[in-house]
Amino acid sequence: MLKSPLTLRYTVLSIAVLLAILAYTVYWFMLAGEIERGINAWAEARRGEGMVVKYDALEVTGFPLRVQPQATNVHIAGPGPHPVWGWQSARLTGNVLPYSLNHIVLSAPQPQEISLQINDGAPETYMLAPQSAFASVALKQGMADRLDVDIRDATLRGGNIKTGALTFERAQLHLRAGEDGAPQGLHNPALFDVSMKLENMDYPGFAGSALGQHLSRMAATASIEGAWPSEKGTAGVRQWRDAGGVAQISAMELDWGPLKLNATGTLALDEKDRLIGSLTSKLAGYEGLIKGLQDAGQLKPDEAAAAKTGLGMIALASGSKNGELSLPMVLQDGEMFVGPLRIAKLKPLF
Repeated sequence: MLKSPLTLRYTVLSIAVLLAILAYTVYWFMLAGEIERGINAWAEARRGEGMVVKYDALEVTGFPLRVQPQATNVHIAGPGPHPVWGWQSARLTGNVLPYSLNHIVLSAPQPQEISLQINDGAPETYMLAPQSAFASVALKQGMADRLDVDIRDATLRGGNIKTGALTFERAQLHLRAGEDGAPQGLHNPALFDVSMKLENMDYPGFAGSALGQHLSRMAATASIEGAWPSEKGTAGVRQWRDAGGVAQISAMELDWGPLKLNATGTLALDEKDRLIGSLTSKLAGYEGLIKGLQDAGQLKPDEAAAAKTGLGMIALASGSKNGELSLPMVLQDGEMFVGPLRIAKLKPLF
């Protein structure tokens, strides 16, 4: 007996669905295997360059909605017998959607050990314990085109953090490949664009400073310009600096204790690896900043009185009604000035 057209239609549709499921299953397992082999090949290539790349186990799960490689006891460090940086965590997990292979999301919620060698000194070890830590990598033609890092509710200990622990509510970093300067004829092509944000940081070691131990918000957006260095690590940064590399700051915001500041301008590094530059800033609440500098011993009473009078005259001349002043911000010879006020000493970055 022949099947009815409706029954035949359902039969064909069911077979098509089963074949699609089978094809997707085969595709997923082939993709998972390819990703696992790619990770192992990448690790081997980095070892060939002298880096440390270790992990105890690597497995790929997540079927059917995602491909999720997961490595345990991960240790990655820079090249050489004495790496200038290193990172370790009990688990590192990746997530890739089978239909969007150019977007990778990494997570490492367990405590992380970070080692840094600064100014050619002994390695400093820090322990970062976040509630969540994610990194998103977008690829373009096989190369990283954008990197986004988001860390929430974290505690940082060790290294130069000698008093208690440093805590923060959220830290974000965004990097994006810059424009190719050659077609536009730019003198200093944009190598990459960067923006960062730090919210609600507390550190008891800053309690006696002019700005206090609580930072409400620090944010900046900049374009890093210059020529790509041939060296790596700190040697590469110095090579970039010596070739005229600069950071064009399009926006910077700082809300730290009595200091309320917005600024734009240009920053670079001096020969001692300290920040140097000139910016145009808008300063609010200068009276609180002067008091904080005086309480911290950075201004004598007569210097504080003179600064308050001088800035008051500037405010009066500019017609400021809300206490906001437009002042030059200068970083030079290891010191930071906002107008006539020296607000900070600058140490070498590395």
